[in-house]
Amino acid sequence: MTTVTATATPVPPPPQGGDNYRLALPNTASAAKVARDFVTSLLGVNRHRDLVDDARLCVTEVVGYFR
Repeated sequence: MTTVTATATPVPPPPQGGDNYRLALPNTASAAKVARDFVTSLLGVNRHRDLVDDARLCVTEVVGYFR
């Protein structure tokens, strides 16, 4: 079992005109799908559809790393 220790740090303010989003997920098999869907919906709303495929892949890798 891998143990990850994190310390709380202040969240910096979003860049001027930017938005800040946070998603907390339990360590379950469905976490990667939920994270991918979350990122897809954010990029679709913000008109960055050209980034969706790459972002989904990156999110899957990050969430899978900590699984």
